[in-house]
Parts: sequence; structure tokens; C-alpha cells
Amino acid sequence: MRIVTLTLLFIAILQFHLLGQEQLKHEAKLFTDSTGQVFTRVDAPAYLFISPANSAERLILIPSNDKLANPMEWDGHGSHYIVYKDLKQNTNIRFRVIADGVPPKSEPLFTKGLLFSYNNTYFSEVGSEMAITATDNMTGVENSYISMDGNPFQEASNPIIFNNEGEFEVKAYSVDNVGNAENIKDYRIITSSSASIHLNSIYFGVGSTTLIPEAVNELSKLASLLQIYKDIHLEIRAHTDSRGKANFNLTLSEGRAQSVIKFLKSKGVEEERLTAKGYGETLLINECSDGVTCSEEKHKENRRVELIVKKSFP
Repeated sequence: MRIVTLTLLFIAILQFHLLGQEQLKHEAKLFTDSTGQVFTRVDAPAYLFISPANSAERLILIPSNDKLANPMEWDGHGSHYIVYKDLKQNTNIRFRVIADGVPPKSEPLFTKGLLFSYNNTYFSEVGSEMAITATDNMTGVENSYISMDGNPFQEASNPIIFNNEGEFEVKAYSVDNVGNAENIKDYRIITSSSASIHLNSIYFGVGSTTLIPEAVNELSKLASLLQIYKDIHLEIRAHTDSRGKANFNLTLSEGRAQSVIKFLKSKGVEEERLTAKGYGETLLINECSDGVTCSEEKHKENRRVELIVKKSFP
């Protein structure tokens, strides 16, 4: 009797995304861990082949009238079983394959020189060092990739050293061992004696200096960070849109800046670390000046609060 060996062949699928800077292309592939367990990417189809036991390279596609047999598609993330009947042994043989549909998760880790971080903005000293760390719960991380200031992605070389003063745009993502690539993440790295951070989620009632609940939640997070980074001073700058009289807007923005100061002080942030100033409609960031018709979204861009972060020097 001619003995044949059942072989699974997974067809590679190329994947790329265009999220700002273009990702590299990553193939879907098989991965076998130290226990012999086989993993594949959840979107990779599988074809069934047979080959003689003494000539494994002679692959012959198993014919089938079942449209779901060749190729097979996985119906989701997790364990799947391929079963075929061994006529000689009169028994069913099962192959367990785990389809992985979850990409890694990566984040920056400063090992030297970090002064302050807020959301995806990192304020650090010249000479600071940052690494891209990543975790993957199923197949593990194959590699991480970074793009600096719009340059093409390349393998992350840790640590990343910021030797010059300035502002840097870092894009990063990681890929697991079956080819799942996470969405690109954007980070802003500022190496300077001062840095500006926009707080777009800090809003007030219309014509009011009273913080709305969403703003209170965001400022509470900021207050907690200021308790960690004790050598940071903040200047709060408040701005309005162009609607209303200029003098009223100037007074309104000053009151709003002071409301932020008052709130941070109530959370234990030392008064000597905080200053505030209102600019009214004098520093618009778009075309929506007096007499220009703009959407509410455009006006909202101008109603902003900025943090000017400065390191305290002895």
C-alpha cells in the first residue's frame, strides 16, 4: 500500500496599511512554538495537500467538491481543528491550528531623560533615550518598526537617542510571529527647555468660566501627573473663538485660565508651579476671524487651552 502524508500549506497574504506614513509589507505565515503548536494568521486561507512519505516535496492538492474544503477559511480568532479519516487505522486524526487575529500592542518606554508625558506627547531632556516595547499574548512579537519625522519605516533600534533640541514625530508599530501588524501609533517627542501641549478636551460652558465635567476628568489626570513630575512648571494659556466682542473674550479667557489654576491647586499642585494667562481671540489658529463665516467645528479649534511645560531649574 502506498503511504501518503497529509500536509497543510498556508498561502501567504501580503498586508499593508496607509495610516500616514506607509507601513512595510508583512506576510501571513505559520508559526510553531516550543511545544509544537501551530499558529496562523486569522485571514490566511489553508489548502490541503498530500505527498508520499518518502518524498515530502511532491505536493498534490487534495481534490474536493466541497467549496469550503480548499481553501479553508478560519471563522475567527482561536482554536480550530482539521479532521481527516485514516482508512488504514479506521480512526479520525485531528490537527489543531490556532488562528491569531490580534496584533501586538506597543508603547514607548523612556529609559533616560523623561521629564513629563501627557497623552502621546513626551517632554524630555536632550540626550534622552527611548525604546519601543511590545507585547503579544498569543504568538509573541517578531519585531517593532519606527518612522522618524516622516522617513520610511525601519526596524526599531533600541534605544532611540534624542541628541538634539527640537520636536520629533515618531510613528511606531509592531508585528507578531504570524504577520499581524498593529495600527500605526503616533508620538510627539519634545526636547526643549519648554514645550506646548494643547488640551483640546478642556471645555467650558458657553460664555462661562465653569469647567464642564469632561474637563474636570481630564484635569484630574493632569494633576496626578504633576504630582509625579515634581520638577515641572506649567503656564496655562486660554483662548476663545472670534465671536463676541474682543474685550469680553479677553476677560473670558483670563477667567478660564484662572479656573484651571484654581482646580489644579485644589488637587494639591503647588501654586508657585502654576501661572495663567488669557489671550482671548488674539491668537486664532485658523481663518475664523471677525466677519468670516465658519462651521462650529472650526470655531471649536480656536476655543482651546494650552499648557506651556517648563522644567524647574534650581
